[in-house]
Amino acid sequence: MDLERHKIRTKKKNIRKRGGFSLIIMPHYQGKMKVIKITSKQIYTSLVVFVVLIALTTSFAFSYKKLSDEIAFFKGMKFNDIVSAQARELQQVQDEVAMTKSRLGAFEEYIVYLSSLEKQVRDSLKLGDSKVSLEYVLDRTPQAKLESSEELPVSVARLLYEQSNVISIAEDRAETLNLLKGAADEYNVLLAQTPNIWPLQGYISSYFGWRTNPFGGGWEFHKGIDICAYYGAPIRATADGTVTSAGWYGGYGYTVQIYHRDGIETLYGHLSRTAVKYGETVKKGQVIGYEGNTGFSTGAHLHYEIRVNGISINPLDYLK
Repeated sequence: MDLERHKIRTKKKNIRKRGGFSLIIMPHYQGKMKVIKITSKQIYTSLVVFVVLIALTTSFAFSYKKLSDEIAFFKGMKFNDIVSAQARELQQVQDEVAMTKSRLGAFEEYIVYLSSLEKQVRDSLKLGDSKVSLEYVLDRTPQAKLESSEELPVSVARLLYEQSNVISIAEDRAETLNLLKGAADEYNVLLAQTPNIWPLQGYISSYFGWRTNPFGGGWEFHKGIDICAYYGAPIRATADGTVTSAGWYGGYGYTVQIYHRDGIETLYGHLSRTAVKYGETVKKGQVIGYEGNTGFSTGAHLHYEIRVNGISINPLDYLK
């Protein structure tokens, strides 16, 4: 008996060293003692297997419950009811697609309007035509892939959302283009009323500023520039405006005066004859008279002045 106890103690010590547990089976009467060794790895493996089994059982039970509920739902419906429900869903999708198609047609017309508006802005600013058009964009847009029937409702909703965003962007673009067009038109009106072209092709014989009096008598302040060309050469208005004087004007001889804007006016003197009359509206580049030698003049030329609020300024400041 002492020997068996010694063996048991020795085995327990060895078990403690190796880790794990031992299951000892001793008969009450006769028979040999049995020792079953259980390692830590076996214990952990058993626990993992147990947890996995619990998880699989729970998942199966949940799936079974969901399937049972769906089967119970369809059992309560007749076949015609199921077909009718699916038909209603399909009709709703078709209605949304038809509405989207109609909106896309209107949107294409809106794009054409934007293109026309952009062309007007470009023409107004003299930027030239754009190389981008609706056809250009469509040719380079990849074709959309059709969704499955189950995904159609979600796809239609997403399409409507994206379409709404594009329309919002297009409306902002239209507002911007309208502002640009208004600004460009206003700029072009101001530019047309600015005397920045030459009234005559020729050479300058006398500049703006102090000079010796061509008739003798010392120095004088020359209020404009003298441009020489051949006698009878056409004189053109240097900006849009209204004729405020056309006829004889003292030492300037035959003269045309034009008011443009913001106190800016121009004077064309020593003409041989005028081609406009008082109160007439003229356009930039329009012939208003012809070069001559009338008034206090030593030869055929045009005396050209620019006045701002009645004060003469150097015309070359505008003719750069």
